[in-house]
Amino acid sequence: MKLIKNWNLGGKFIMKLKDIIQITVFTVIAFVLGMAVSMGTGMLGTVSLYVASGFSALVIAPPFVVMAKKVKKKPSAFIFFMLLSVFWSLMGYWPMLIINLVAGIVAELIIGNYESDKRVAVAIATGVFIISMHAMTFVKVLGPEKLVEVFTVFSPEQAQYMYTFFTPKAMLISIIVNIVLVTLAGLFGMYINNKFFEKRKEKGIL
Repeated sequence: MKLIKNWNLGGKFIMKLKDIIQITVFTVIAFVLGMAVSMGTGMLGTVSLYVASGFSALVIAPPFVVMAKKVKKKPSAFIFFMLLSVFWSLMGYWPMLIINLVAGIVAELIIGNYESDKRVAVAIATGVFIISMHAMTFVKVLGPEKLVEVFTVFSPEQAQYMYTFFTPKAMLISIIVNIVLVTLAGLFGMYINNKFFEKRKEKGIL
């Protein structure tokens, strides 16, 4: 009887098909919202290079937080980030697999047992911050010519403009701006979860 009890307790932490489906649904929601915001910020011209993925983090964080607090199993955070990278890869951004691999591992290490609200907020904030740094990282590491080869979505003119734009000063400003944005994203995600999901466990929205 004791063995059965222990097995049931352990079963609470084993990933099930239902959990995978829930993670996938929340990731799709985050991806769609993130892409919509990215397209909007892309119309801001030079400003969009400063904010990078920071604005997108504001809409990616809520689905992540709700997912993490709902599933509460490892490696939900890692799967979330890797699914995002798969979707981005299908759109021609395959190097995001590398960036998201790092983001997913770091987020998973930070989040712990998924019980701490603070850890969940810090995990998504850190993960999306790593992602937000991908533009300047790839531009500076690859250079304009190689960037066009790797990211076929960029024209030679766009790649050269980005390479010229990211001076040390511009990079520092972008880093500071994105730290602020991803921090707000983590707090906003937790606010949405606590206001609309945590208090409705018996009559959950999802």
